[in-house]
Amino acid sequence: MARLKDRLNAAAAPGNDDQQLPLLDESAVRFANIPIEFIEPDPDQPRKDIGNVDELKASIAEHGVIQPIVVSPHGTEMFRIIAGERRYTAAKAFGLTSVPAIIRTVEEHRRLEVQLIENIHRKELSPIEEATTYKRLMTEFKLSQRQLAERLGKSAAAINQTVRILSLPPRILDEASQGAPNLTRSVLLEIAKLETEEEQLKLFERAKKGLLTVKAARDKKDDQESKKPRVKYPIRTESALVTITFELDETPDSDAILKALQDAIRIEKLKTKSSQ
Repeated sequence: MARLKDRLNAAAAPGNDDQQLPLLDESAVRFANIPIEFIEPDPDQPRKDIGNVDELKASIAEHGVIQPIVVSPHGTEMFRIIAGERRYTAAKAFGLTSVPAIIRTVEEHRRLEVQLIENIHRKELSPIEEATTYKRLMTEFKLSQRQLAERLGKSAAAINQTVRILSLPPRILDEASQGAPNLTRSVLLEIAKLETEEEQLKLFERAKKGLLTVKAARDKKDDQESKKPRVKYPIRTESALVTITFELDETPDSDAILKALQDAIRIEKLKTKSSQ
């Protein structure tokens, strides 16, 4: 670790482009802007295909790397990525020379994961705190919804619904974080299911005044769904009757029917894969 510490300190010396890099001190909270050249991906990372990082590159171009990656010292020369390989790859592709990182040993990383999970069970978290903790566990500790559900003794659907709360507009999240009494988890979930921000904000104002129950929110959503123009197209097979419901006011052509079937098959395959 000594040689690595010396190299990081040298990188922070005056005249270096990475002057913002703090000195590495094992006894302090370990956070640093680490030069890209000192970081390497984990060769044992089970996820070999990190996917397209163009959107991450665009985000980095506008905001920088908002969430630090997590790394562990590896030998005397390098840091190895524990979490955040997509952010690292996007930053490197964008041309950054360093990235913000939290430095932990693998053992510390695992211990923190256990502590977070224990806190979920021990503490009465607000809906926003609960959703944020779920999101952090999945992002930082590379857990799928199914894996997190198994650790918490919950269903994957419950995890998915809770995390969906974070998709609400910032105004709703800010006020809900302050503990408004009428913004229960169930009400927030129903508001999150609405399609537009305008609809969400309208129900949010009613909820704050205590005028919105979960049943009322569901009825509102069902009423909106019933107002959409729909066309049903039944297909009889040897073993079943498959009915496609189109949100259209005219009869779909053969291309639209084929695309709908292909999309349904693709989505079903993704659901099956994610539940395995």
